[in-house]
Amino acid sequence: MDSKPSLVVHRLILMGINGTYESNFKTGLNIIRGSMDSGKSTILHMINYCLGGSNKKILYEEVKAKVRTIFLEVSFNGKVFTIERSLREQRTAVKVFSCSYEDRADVFPQFMAADSTGAMPDGWLSDFILEQLGIARVKIKESLVRVNADEDRLSFRDLMKLMFLKQTEVGSDALLDYKNQVVFIKNVAVQKFVYNIHDERMASLQTQRKLESDILRQLKSTQETLSKFLKDVGVPLDEFAFGDKIDNAKQLIQDLDDAVEKVKVDFAFNSVASIELRKTIGLLRSELDEKNRNVIAIKKRITDFSKLKSTYRIELDNIQLSKLARPFLSNTPIEKTIACPMCSTDLPIATQAIPEEEIDAVERSVNNKLSGLDDTIKNALERAGVLQSEASALELQIQQHTQLFDTNNLSSLSPLISMIETAEKAKVQAHVDLASLKKNLSIYRKYGETQEKINSKQSVISNLDLLIKDIEAGLTGVQEIIAKLKGTFSRYMESSGVQNVHGISYSNQFVPSFRNMSYYDHLSGGVRTVMSIGIYITRLSYALEASCNIPPFLMIDTPGQNIGRKRSSDDNDSVSDPAIYEKIYSQLLNVVNLAEDKSIPCQIIVVDNDFPDILSNPANIGKYHLVKHFQKDNPNFEKGLIHDA
Repeated sequence: MDSKPSLVVHRLILMGINGTYESNFKTGLNIIRGSMDSGKSTILHMINYCLGGSNKKILYEEVKAKVRTIFLEVSFNGKVFTIERSLREQRTAVKVFSCSYEDRADVFPQFMAADSTGAMPDGWLSDFILEQLGIARVKIKESLVRVNADEDRLSFRDLMKLMFLKQTEVGSDALLDYKNQVVFIKNVAVQKFVYNIHDERMASLQTQRKLESDILRQLKSTQETLSKFLKDVGVPLDEFAFGDKIDNAKQLIQDLDDAVEKVKVDFAFNSVASIELRKTIGLLRSELDEKNRNVIAIKKRITDFSKLKSTYRIELDNIQLSKLARPFLSNTPIEKTIACPMCSTDLPIATQAIPEEEIDAVERSVNNKLSGLDDTIKNALERAGVLQSEASALELQIQQHTQLFDTNNLSSLSPLISMIETAEKAKVQAHVDLASLKKNLSIYRKYGETQEKINSKQSVISNLDLLIKDIEAGLTGVQEIIAKLKGTFSRYMESSGVQNVHGISYSNQFVPSFRNMSYYDHLSGGVRTVMSIGIYITRLSYALEASCNIPPFLMIDTPGQNIGRKRSSDDNDSVSDPAIYEKIYSQLLNVVNLAEDKSIPCQIIVVDNDFPDILSNPANIGKYHLVKHFQKDNPNFEKGLIHDA
């Protein structure tokens, strides 16, 4: 084949109600370690879920309480995609963004069904992944012996079984559905396709080649139609043009933001002066109001004092009249009456007369009161005059400050307000233009997805052409491939630390034998554990060294099962269980080194409770990536996948 399929997981992001939970991965060996029940295995099953698997294993209490959506950033054949799935609703559409996780807001997603029974606008997720990997969606027979056996279309889920060694499958005597022979036989057929063994399948491949060619013609026709439409509506078919325009729009918005902030600073400075001036005017008005109230109060007192003075004046006149009348009253008959000069009451002449000195005393008292009232009224008039003068001065000050305030607003604040309004309007328009550019870019990228589908389809057809050519030339012998698998598995077992290595073979069903016993017949769980991991490592190694319809990608959950981690005092260091455990990791490192030597993207993700000594060796520290290290009682580490549960 021209190129090998590749699958690399970059990030797993769990979107929760309180934030996100993120795991980052690299090519090569990735380790997820920690204590039991910390969510290590959940990470692998969530990756599997985003690639079209079931959510059954991940719906436990902590996850359901905190997580709502799962994102997987992954690359197929070097092209980055972000897959989004709802945690609970596995039947809802899977969203696929043709970009990284951060850029998904600028891209229209494709809506796909998670399984073949669903109906979504952009098809089935499995077909999409196979297409991106350049793997043909061939028909797989359910029986290798019955001529009329039913055929089932290849699914990416069929390949995932060969790339994900689950915890319950490590060392299992039912590995690859061995106890369900119908499914097991299908898995064998899938492996034949993986290894490019196409005995008696020339007609099927040619039919598939014709089908893929028909789809390619449809895609090219669709692309031509889209191209004409985009040109008609003025959407340029150049992503770089969009990039420059979007960058310019963003820069314009930033420049406007900076300008508005500067104007607002000037506005704030001028506003402070304006506020102080307005505050001063307010204080002056308050002072003026107080003086006016005082003037009114003084004038009222003057009025009251003037009325009292008039009363005293009348009283004094009556006293003086009484004094003038006294000489004449002595000649008046005693039986007569006379009106009182003070109150006009009739008084008998016989009434006892008030002594002269008392009348003089009353007269002096009234004169004193009149004199006091004159002084008080005079002082009040003078005080009122002063207050009125001060009020006039305040009115002049208020007038001057008001004119200054109005002038300041007109010359400084009003232009600033106008500038802010103009800039804000320009920002709104810039945001509208940016949104339009992003929308057009998304439309263009949708057009670009058609080109990517064409490229993927051309790759599939090219691979099919090579397969057909190889079959016609007789280059795909099953025994040759079995021999290569046996050789790789033999080297693995010889380096595994397991004793008494002999009798190794590989059946036509891709089942290895060790000590002349099939994998499924071994009673030792430890031996089956080593062999099961060896089966997957052998397949991965073959994918790196030969033409293969499977990406060099492997997930292993707890490889140390059935293998003791404590060394007994009488153990031989080279063949003890701990040594066997270490050699599993040693051989994983060998696969990674092989991929690096061949410059092939390869990824292995391992979940384990323990941590092998070999990875603590300074020589190997840079040869693996620690994704997560969970510790429940250590505050320096996350306690688990859902660390705030």
